[in-house]
Amino acid sequence: MTAGPPSTDDILSLLRRRGDRVTASRRAVVEALLSGAHHATADEIATRVSEAHPEVHRATVYRTLDRLAELGVVTHVHLGPGPSTFHLNDRPHHHAVCSSCGSVVEVPLAALDDLTARLRTEHGFELSPQHFALSGRCRDCR
Repeated sequence: MTAGPPSTDDILSLLRRRGDRVTASRRAVVEALLSGAHHATADEIATRVSEAHPEVHRATVYRTLDRLAELGVVTHVHLGPGPSTFHLNDRPHHHAVCSSCGSVVEVPLAALDDLTARLRTEHGFELSPQHFALSGRCRDCR
């Protein structure tokens, strides 16, 4: 893949290289993923797909997102109660969600390096903080 946000062709080429078929349905899912908000639920992506391609089944959207996650193209994260969201993995980051207003703050990966190292050294625990959001209150709500 290229530096920066991948294009539809970049992602479809990766699928081909990994032995996957590139179908019109998969192209529609990738295009919908790239066309919307940075963090979107599978249902939001499925809705975008169905608006342009009503013949694409929701299950195809979910399977395609799962495959893209396996390949490292997208990451899914739980930002709180409700469904997880997906985002491109071109800018890996952590998430902090305000418990008052729900705003999402993208936090650089390095922000948790000290905690990650300390947990590993002192407790033998390997932290995977990208999967869940940190909870707290944003600057405006404090």
